[in-house]
Amino acid sequence: MNTPFIRWAIVFAILVLGQHYVLKQWGWGPETLENLDLDTVAAALSNSKKQTTTVTSDFEEDVIVPLEKIGGGWIIAVELNGLYSANLLVDTGATVTSLSENLAFDMGLTADPRYAPISAETANGTTTAWLTQVQTIRSGEAELKNLQVAILDFSNLSQKNISGLLGLNFLNNFEWQLDPEHERLILKLKS
Repeated sequence: MNTPFIRWAIVFAILVLGQHYVLKQWGWGPETLENLDLDTVAAALSNSKKQTTTVTSDFEEDVIVPLEKIGGGWIIAVELNGLYSANLLVDTGATVTSLSENLAFDMGLTADPRYAPISAETANGTTTAWLTQVQTIRSGEAELKNLQVAILDFSNLSQKNISGLLGLNFLNNFEWQLDPEHERLILKLKS
């Protein structure tokens, strides 16, 4: 009973056989299904679960976030979901912000069932990552809500106290500039 095929077969049978009962209870006739715009239903269902990333605009001036130099990269301190602090490596080549499996476990994050696992290219080769969202990610006064993140194994960075990568899906919500001379990241609200 645990195979996906059997579960889907049961759901399908309930939907097909149960539609007459449900429609009768709601006072709808069979023509209701015939006149149903499936594109509208699909759009409504996808939008009901989709959460868009939003920028909080509680700052008017540039946000200056200090960076720490480590090797050839820059570390930024972030706060996740208002409760968890983490050091992320600023990675302007990473499309998606990524968190370590250990941090995700501590935060109680689980894979988002809307997305299949993805293949991720890392410095150690190709690995599998799963996708989810964080409610908030904040650095300095800049905060994003509902940011999609990838969860993968960062055990090679754990001894350096790095819990993931800050990628372009965070950075590109702002006009941003790395200022290596002053060891800082400058974030501006997009106009």
